[in-house]
Order: sequence, then structure tokens, then C-alpha cells
Amino acid sequence: MSKLRATEVFTPNDTPVHTYVDRRDLKLEELLRDALDTPKVVASVSGPSKAGKSVLIHKLVDPNLIILVSGATITKADDLWDQAIQWMGGADTESETDVTATTGSISGSMKGGISAILVKGEATGSLTSSLTGSSAVTKTRRVGGLPGVIAEIANSDFILFIDDFHYIPKDVQGELGRQVKFAAERGVKICAASVPHRSDDVVRSNPELSGRIAAVNIGYWDINELQVIGKLGFPKLNIDLANSVIERLAAEAFGSPQLMQSLCLNLCREKAVTEQLDQMARIEVNEADLARTFERTSAMSDYSSVVDGLHSGPKERGQERKQFRFSDGSTGDVYRSVLLAISDAPPQLTFTYDNLLDRVQRITIDEKPVGSSISQALSQMDTPLSKNLSPRVPILEWDENILNILEPYFLFFLRSSTKLSSLGGV
Repeated sequence: MSKLRATEVFTPNDTPVHTYVDRRDLKLEELLRDALDTPKVVASVSGPSKAGKSVLIHKLVDPNLIILVSGATITKADDLWDQAIQWMGGADTESETDVTATTGSISGSMKGGISAILVKGEATGSLTSSLTGSSAVTKTRRVGGLPGVIAEIANSDFILFIDDFHYIPKDVQGELGRQVKFAAERGVKICAASVPHRSDDVVRSNPELSGRIAAVNIGYWDINELQVIGKLGFPKLNIDLANSVIERLAAEAFGSPQLMQSLCLNLCREKAVTEQLDQMARIEVNEADLARTFERTSAMSDYSSVVDGLHSGPKERGQERKQFRFSDGSTGDVYRSVLLAISDAPPQLTFTYDNLLDRVQRITIDEKPVGSSISQALSQMDTPLSKNLSPRVPILEWDENILNILEPYFLFFLRSSTKLSSLGGV
């Protein structure tokens, strides 16, 4: 029997087999199964980025029955249905040949769908007929888009899974919401996934979907739930690890099981464990091991250019921005103060304005940035900075009172890489 590999136990980018945590007390599997089994209802799964929304549906549904379309690839309503058709193998075409007879005969070969009155499908062969004259006109039409999807998978076990619905442009969501309702009413099973603060996007896209949505909220993973991943996985590799180490990894995973999987895998690599040990062995881990593990993990998602852009802020004419001194020994403007505040302990993905202001004041020495400059910087970081730096996958959102970090790996990179320190000359 071959030994388990670390990459089989800890799977950041795949559905876990050895380290799957069902969070049974939340009844997530039961709720999603009921939603998918209810006719003419759209299942809406909400949860933070990298919180396991895709893993949950792949755990319940045969992957061969999941038609996955990312909201990041949808710029117009037709994109959803066209991509679903492509997943099925491409759009079918139907050909119709209209023959007008006069006098004489017609012979030759034909290929394609004959008139629906005769045969629907493809035929190849020869045709000879006595006619009183003739003229033929062939019309070909594409059977795709929304009608094609309904024709192919309505009342079947296939699931159309729209991941990251919140990435779809607002002006497209309205039309798409109407089409989703139409498809669901005709028996197409649809599941949409989004982040918590945008979980109502599906309903808001078409208010008539109210009462036709079955919501399943995954929520943030707590530290105890994240620890289960390590407690299941390390013994599979015959690694005896101190609970304090697993707790530390879980604390740095920011509620993301995917990030926890990455941290556990990179700790194995840092300790040169690529496969199951011959027997159970105690592995000691010190602060230097953890620091290198965090650095390894931050390299898996390089946000250097995003941090560069957010740190620099928008180009401005006229006077230079006011400089401040910070507790890490660096100096910088209000944009650096915001990034340092976000990266400060304890790690979190959502900040109120007051919370963020307190952090800025705590890390700033002597003169502090004023509240209006912090608000202005946050508005610029949201639009246009972050959207220009990462247009298809938003990094953060600011709505005048709440800052949401949408991408846990961005926060991890900000905290664990040396990028922010190097920008400050520390």
C-alpha cells in the first residue's frame, strides 16, 4: 500500500478527502440538499471568500453533474447560458431546407437536420426525386443560449452553479435575474454563491425571486473548526504536532479553510515531510519554522503589485501628501497608515470606520492622520485603485462605514510577506 502524500491530505485547491469538516451543527449539507431538491427554487450559498462554498456543493453533488460558471467571466446575461452550452459540448444547429417545385427532378447529397416535419437531427445520404421544377433554400439556426440550456438540462440532475455571483456587474444582474427565474421555473436546477455582504444580490437582481430563493449561509469558520483540519490531517501523515502549533495556524487562517489547508501543507514542506512517515513521530515547530511557513504561503498568492498600488495611492498634482511616523519605524502617508492598520493584530476581514480609526491612531507616533483623510483614502482604495489593480476579482470594498477585505489571501500576504516592510524601508 502506497504512503499518503502531504498533497493528498492537505488540499487547498481541491475537495478534501482526509480533512473534510462537515460542520454538522450548522446542518449545511442538509440545508443545501433540501434547497437543490426543491423544484423551481434557486439555491443561494453565501460565505466569505475561500470559506468552502464550492467544496460544499462538490461534496453533495457528483462533480460530473456540476456546470460551473464563474461570475467573474460574465459581462452580459448571455454569457452564463453560452458558457453552460460550451460545457455541454457546444451549441447544436438545426437546418431546414424549403423546396419549391416546378418541373423536373432533383438529385444530390444532403447533410444536416432535415425539416422538423421529417426528422430532427443530422442525416447524411442522397436524395433523388421527380419534381415539377424546384428551388431550394436552406436556413440554419443556432440552438443555444437560455433555450438551449432549458432544452438540455431541465428536470435533470445537472446543477448550474454560478460561483461568485457578486462579481457580475450590477447592470447585468437585473437581466440575468429575470432569466434565472425563467430557467428555474422550467426545471433547471441553479445554485448561486456569493460573499455575505452581497448575499442578497440574487434577490435584488429580480425582486420576483423573493420566495423562490433557498438561502444557505456558510459564515466564517471559527478557530476551533479550522483546528479540526490540522487535527485530522497531521495524524494521517504520522505527525504528532503540539496543539499550540495548530492553534497558531488556525489563528492566521482568517476564517478560511482553504488558507488553513495551505498553511498545514506548507508547514509539512517546511519540515521536509512530503509523505506519510513510517511511524508516528513528534515534530517540533518553533517561531522561525512558523515564520518561514507563513512566507511560503504568502508566496502562493503574490499581491505585490496590488500592495504597491494601494501604498502609492492615486497620482496627485500639487503638494505632496503629509508624512507620519509609525510604530514599525517607518514613515509614510495616510495610505501607508491604512495598510498598516489593516495588517495589525488581531487579524480580521471586516472593519468598522471607528475600529480602523482606532488602529491608525494606535500605530501612528506623534501627529495622527485626521478622519476625513482616512475616509478619502479608503474611498480611493476601493474605487478606482483596487478595481483597477484587480478588476475581475475585487480585493476590498468600502461603503463609508464598513471596510470588507474580500480576499483572505490578500490580508495574509499583507501580514506575512515582507512587501509592506520593504515599501516603508524597514
